Amino acid sequence: MDVHDQPTVAGSGDDEVTEKNLPTLPEPASAQNVGASPRAKGMSRRKLFGLAALGAVGVGGVAAAGSFALEKMRESTPGVVGNAEQIGHLLRRAGFGASQTELATYASYGFSGAVDHLLNYQQVSDDAMEQRLKALNLDMNKPQDQQRWWLLRMAWTQRPLLEKMTLFWHGVLTSSIRKVGGKEAYMRMIVQNQFLRAHAFDTFDNILLGITGDPAMLFYLDLTKSRKNAPNENYARELMELFTIGLGNYTQQDVHAAALALTGWHVQGKASQARYSAHDHNTQAKTFLGQTGNLDYKDVVRILANHKAAPWFISRKLFTFFVYENPSTADLQPLVDTYEKSGHSMREVMRTLLLSPQFSSAKAYRSRLKSPVEFTVGALRSLNVQYSGAGLPAMTTAMGQTLFEVPNVAGWPGDKVSTLWMNSGTWMARLNYIDTLLAGSKNATAKNAAGKKATAPAKNAQTSQNNQTGQNNQYSPLDLQGIINTNHIDTPEHFVDYFAGFLLDGKLDADRRTQLLTYFNSKDSKAVQAQQITLSGGKQYPLSRVRGTLYLLMASPEYQLN
Repeated sequence: MDVHDQPTVAGSGDDEVTEKNLPTLPEPASAQNVGASPRAKGMSRRKLFGLAALGAVGVGGVAAAGSFALEKMRESTPGVVGNAEQIGHLLRRAGFGASQTELATYASYGFSGAVDHLLNYQQVSDDAMEQRLKALNLDMNKPQDQQRWWLLRMAWTQRPLLEKMTLFWHGVLTSSIRKVGGKEAYMRMIVQNQFLRAHAFDTFDNILLGITGDPAMLFYLDLTKSRKNAPNENYARELMELFTIGLGNYTQQDVHAAALALTGWHVQGKASQARYSAHDHNTQAKTFLGQTGNLDYKDVVRILANHKAAPWFISRKLFTFFVYENPSTADLQPLVDTYEKSGHSMREVMRTLLLSPQFSSAKAYRSRLKSPVEFTVGALRSLNVQYSGAGLPAMTTAMGQTLFEVPNVAGWPGDKVSTLWMNSGTWMARLNYIDTLLAGSKNATAKNAAGKKATAPAKNAQTSQNNQTGQNNQYSPLDLQGIINTNHIDTPEHFVDYFAGFLLDGKLDADRRTQLLTYFNSKDSKAVQAQQITLSGGKQYPLSRVRGTLYLLMASPEYQLN
């Protein structure tokens, strides 16, 4: 699509105004009609989208509008009221969204059963996903292939909560490929990623022990440079400030003592292995957070994991990421209690969180903007798009999130305040990603994701097959005709309700539904020779209108919220 081919948007009331007054949205592309306006004659864009909300999120920038923009988006979004909504909410927050089939499967378990299914992931085979990833023959020492590998894991996995927890830890116990020892050592990030996945629900103590000796972390926070008589304090400081107890709970003396206790770790050459050398460990007596002795890294972790501030610190991060921002003491208390009673088990803390009234509350429901990874992977999962994933890293980067390249040791700001994920550029990247996903594109690159005109979609079955096996870099157009045939969609109303059912938990207000239907039924002046879609009732509609309706649904404020 070409962002210069946008129509105007409406101001107050139904009067048309120019793009100088209000932000505009790019139009859905189609095989025959790239840039066609998704608006029926006489229908204002404000009516169609509710742009009072979308405008604040779009070119104006959510970062500037802050929580006001988020609340405007949520005004017409009711809270969780039943099992269907709870399951949809659960699979977005504890995963990355789900197809209609997945939703039905999890709904059959009941809510508590669905939580058990997600937590007890070992009972679910992911062999098919592993085989698909292996067939791509990715170079796991190349950053883009690493990102592609993980994004496809999230899209294809049968263990969504495991991948979501791995993403959570990646944003908390941070490292970055920008400081990992050079291109020959990029594999260290995969070693760390696999550790976080293997121990995602372990005790906090074991997670901290493992990350302390992780090759990527050793290099990222300079612990490998630390010597018994010249300790480097970087890791010691961040371990307390950002990983375990937070500011105000330690002193500079504690930082120095911890740095002495943590000496002894090294990375061997460019290998992805770390070793602990007792010979290079400082053996003098140290006083750390009130405890004195010949302390080592195990003692540092033990003391921190048992510190009174630790359960509050990690529970706040979990609650903010999975439920809503700015939790109260009362919100966190059950998680803290579980942490202490369970021996610091993250699995049990997560069980308490997911089964809490707060998690399923109206306050939590669609209370956070989807992160770029959630948005990108969620669309693939929900629509069951089969794609080799070659363009996915560029897509998430254009939206503001590059896996294995966290901006700094504090993690992604959007994990803490989700409105920070959105600005004018990332908003356009989201819209263009939807367009590419639905209409198809060759060589899905960062230019496409950032708002450049997409190239022609794939046109034949062989191209579609190649996409699924990873033989090229194309998206095939979404097979809307196949979806319609399979689900016996016979009317425009059925079409809108079908997709709203699993994309929006069926929560589409009457006005917006009417507007989408009006667009679906509106004439396309270029549709005489355009490709047609046949509903199961036999009536045909221009592909541009059918595809455009789904595009508008996925560009809606409600769909941006997790």
